[in-house]
Amino acid sequence: MSKALPEIWLTDTLKGKKVRLETKVPGKLSFYSCGPTVYNLIHIGNLRAALVADLAYKVFVRAGYDVNYVRNYTDVDDKIIKKAAEEGMDSTALARKYTQEVEKDYALAGMSNPTHKPLATEHVPQMLTIIQKLIDNGTAYVSGGDVFYSIEKFKTYGQLSGKPLDDLMAGARVEVNEAKRNALDFALWKGAKPGEPSWDSPWGKGRPGWHIECSAMSTRWIGDEIDVHHGGEDLIFPHHENEIAQSEAASGHHPFVRYWVHHKHINVNKEKMSKSLGNFLLARDFLAKYGGEVARYMMLSVHYRSIIEFTDESVDGSLQNLQRIYEAKAAAKAILSRKFGGVDPMAESAWGEFAADCAKTAAEIDACYYNDFNTAGALGALFTLIRHFNRLVSDPKKMSTPAAALGAGEFVRVIEDGIGSVIGAGRQDPEKFLAELASIRAARTGASSGGAPTAEEIESLIASRKAARAAKNFAESDRIRDDLLARGVVLKDGPQGTTWSYK
Repeated sequence: MSKALPEIWLTDTLKGKKVRLETKVPGKLSFYSCGPTVYNLIHIGNLRAALVADLAYKVFVRAGYDVNYVRNYTDVDDKIIKKAAEEGMDSTALARKYTQEVEKDYALAGMSNPTHKPLATEHVPQMLTIIQKLIDNGTAYVSGGDVFYSIEKFKTYGQLSGKPLDDLMAGARVEVNEAKRNALDFALWKGAKPGEPSWDSPWGKGRPGWHIECSAMSTRWIGDEIDVHHGGEDLIFPHHENEIAQSEAASGHHPFVRYWVHHKHINVNKEKMSKSLGNFLLARDFLAKYGGEVARYMMLSVHYRSIIEFTDESVDGSLQNLQRIYEAKAAAKAILSRKFGGVDPMAESAWGEFAADCAKTAAEIDACYYNDFNTAGALGALFTLIRHFNRLVSDPKKMSTPAAALGAGEFVRVIEDGIGSVIGAGRQDPEKFLAELASIRAARTGASSGGAPTAEEIESLIASRKAARAAKNFAESDRIRDDLLARGVVLKDGPQGTTWSYK
């Protein structure tokens, strides 16, 4: 008898509320996430989109589903054609180049590989089949060398964005095109223009419109019905609205998607990040400066349906929280390397209680994941456990019993499996990561220009302070501590020795 899968609850954009996940086939889950248009290096907003998809995939697998995860690449598009002309490249070669660059960024961010990573240009035959079905059933029409979808033929158009057709018409920002019957009608096929890539079709040479690409790729690799479809909130209209209209009209199958999941955008200094404002940050630059684990924490510590406020303060907060996790993990690893004496009943009881708390926290973390991917709640549960752990290790009397090793082992397991395997924080060797974190924070506080001391200098001063304390030269010990504090470094003395952090 197969094991029952846990309940997963998702906020479905179409229904406008949180609902329980029920897949088309029990135990199997199809998941489609809209990938990037590959005309440049991706920015951190694109990185957040991919990380939210990666989070969802990891949670679905964790819950026990057999997941068919499809994340596409749009490799033919107006933006690609324009950028290729600017760089003097063939558009196919340019798209291939940036697809490879995106893959590098995804690898740096520690993302799982999808089941399929389709390219739009490899699915033109499927697009032609869908377009022909829409023409045959009267939902699409040919105008010159173009083919347009007639949105008036789809009675529920606007259902995903929650806007009546009249409102969409009034607020439409569409290109003026006399070939259209309605301003909101969208291109399924665009007639060929000089210098642009093109394919043969029954309506003449041309290339696909943007929206038809995802319908073709999802149909090819998943079928007529997707369990969960993910994307950014900026894709709700028109992209996902148009996906619904063309897919359901072509297949006659309702619904095209069982659950729509959309994540919020990123604000940079309180303004929505956009290339037009010039306030976007390349993912490559962020990953080079901070590394994949910091990027994952930064993007996934905030609930996917909340806006990320990208500021110096929020970056510092992520660094500080990662330091808390790794300092606790380092202390637990130190306990695991110790030799213990006799059994202390009071200490045994305290660590037994902590081990039980670890099991409870692990279950609470999973419950958060299954409740609409609540990563903020999962991390909150971990930090509560860290506070319990820190109280225990601050008491030397509770450190001399074999049960400490059991508790420390369970604690490390919660960090690595509960948080590390999904969010991606806490998986590394603590000493190595804390050293990397120190270098990052030193750079941020200006160590290279004579401000904060480097990690090597701090460790040397800590050793000097230890020697001063051993010689009972407490004045020198205090002087070193105060000097470091004035230079932005906080020392913390504990049973496992002295640790430090940048303010």
